[in-house]
Amino acid sequence: MNFHKTWSQALMGVGRSCLLMGLISALAACALTPQKEEAKKQSDALLQQQLQQVESQWRQQAADEHKHVFVGSAQHSQSLVFQRDILSMEKSLQSFQPKTVSILLSNQIETQQLQFPFATTPNLERVFRHLAAWSQAQPMSLTVLVSTHGSPGVLSVNIGNQYHPPLRTAQLKTWLDQLHPRTQVTLLLSACYSGSFVDALQGPNRMVLSASAADRNSFGCSYHEKNTWFIGQLLGPHFAPQSTWEDVFTATRSGVEEQERLQRMTPPSNPQIRTTESLRKMSLAAWFGQRASPP
Repeated sequence: MNFHKTWSQALMGVGRSCLLMGLISALAACALTPQKEEAKKQSDALLQQQLQQVESQWRQQAADEHKHVFVGSAQHSQSLVFQRDILSMEKSLQSFQPKTVSILLSNQIETQQLQFPFATTPNLERVFRHLAAWSQAQPMSLTVLVSTHGSPGVLSVNIGNQYHPPLRTAQLKTWLDQLHPRTQVTLLLSACYSGSFVDALQGPNRMVLSASAADRNSFGCSYHEKNTWFIGQLLGPHFAPQSTWEDVFTATRSGVEEQERLQRMTPPSNPQIRTTESLRKMSLAAWFGQRASPP
């Protein structure tokens, strides 16, 4: 009797899994993708609106006032956690720089109306063209977060269960190198094997952090997660004005290691940081151009 009960439960489990996969496939089939003309129009309009909002907000600021831009790219449609990452980061950055302006791109299975422009390589190229022009015209700082699945030298782009040309190391380096040299850049990569990017992308006035080493997976990309483990730990209590980047990275890596230990995830992801020694010792308040709050 117990055998029959167990077998019945197993069949029910298989049935539920098949039903879920069928539902996902059905949603993917009617998902809005860049190949669909109406969806591409929606995406283009949303991106243009965000770019115009940046310029509009800056016109209301003094010409010599520090400008800070956040670009968030959630590039994989199979989990909402990547979108949660960029929204969480936007909220945290605005606590340091209330006048932070954001450009957010995200890929999700959506059947009627896009909320964000597609996070595709062509759209990111369009964004970085504007960033390069803005950086030549005025002093500014830039924070970029890419959250997705990855492999060595590759940050995946998936929309409606269809893969699109990924973001590769050389392309991202080209975009960053086109910025004015004075532009202060914070680059955050939350993806498996994202450490494969850090050496090529390091440079003066840059802070580069990755969720994993070049040969390691990172964790926490399941749909039910609030954030990927790397971003969740990065934005912990230590992400505060008085903390240095050394403090933040040490606490982030320690927190990720503890999550991995508790859930028996091996080998450890081994997050990475690349920057100068002096910048590692800089407080977040100084880095983001805000004075630390009094104790």
